[in-house]
Amino acid sequence: MLSKSRVRFVRSLQQEKARSQLRLFVIEGEKMVRDYLEAGRSMEQLYVLDEWWVSLPEHVRAKAGDVVLVSPAELAKLSGLATPQSAVAVARQPDDEWDPAELAAGLSFGLEAVRDPGNLGSLLRVAAWFGVPQVLCSPDCVELYNPKVVQATMGALLLVDVHRAPLTPALRVVSSRGVPIYGTVLDGTSIYDVDLGERGVILLGNESRGLSDEVRSSVSHAVTIPSWTAPAPGKDSLNVAVAAAVICSEFRRRGRAPAAPGRG
Repeated sequence: MLSKSRVRFVRSLQQEKARSQLRLFVIEGEKMVRDYLEAGRSMEQLYVLDEWWVSLPEHVRAKAGDVVLVSPAELAKLSGLATPQSAVAVARQPDDEWDPAELAAGLSFGLEAVRDPGNLGSLLRVAAWFGVPQVLCSPDCVELYNPKVVQATMGALLLVDVHRAPLTPALRVVSSRGVPIYGTVLDGTSIYDVDLGERGVILLGNESRGLSDEVRSSVSHAVTIPSWTAPAPGKDSLNVAVAAAVICSEFRRRGRAPAAPGRG
């Protein structure tokens, strides 16, 4: 039987304070839990329905740590989802040590005040799809390990290094290495008319306010995605993750083709 103390512990991780203090977070769902196991990532605890657990290959099950078989009713007590799936895991957050110069190695994202969990999750999926390995989030972005963010990433956390730090000091380091900084703004130059290289930081701002004046002062190339229709009520701007995908696609279109097809 699942103890009340375990239920309280897992449920406490729905709160940012507990996640921050314990350096732990929750992963839910068959796909994401299996992806984490197959990637060899450490799991502190794993709560699963028996029928799903026995369906996994032995080599995947062997990578799990503390496994507790639970009933659907018990799983529902642990889950933060309206419709719980077959697995709930507690995983350890990776260390957040990093060097801002890592942003200069290739194509990176700098995110300012992205507050919507779904948007941040989708941005990480875009980063994973287009091979953007480094993402820097400003301190006022939604927390990376918010359960809604984790769920929205659909496992992209495995493929992208995400850090949380003030943008401006990091951008100074990048600029000092001669790496361009592309700021997405409504009044910029069309992304289709700008010189694009294999390196650069793509800055994406708050969903309603865009980039702040402070961050925009670090931009070397102000870019926009042109609209193909006239201004009209109800047409404001692109969703931030959609904009990121369009811009990354243009970067990659001008660069070399991927070495091998990826997974959707």
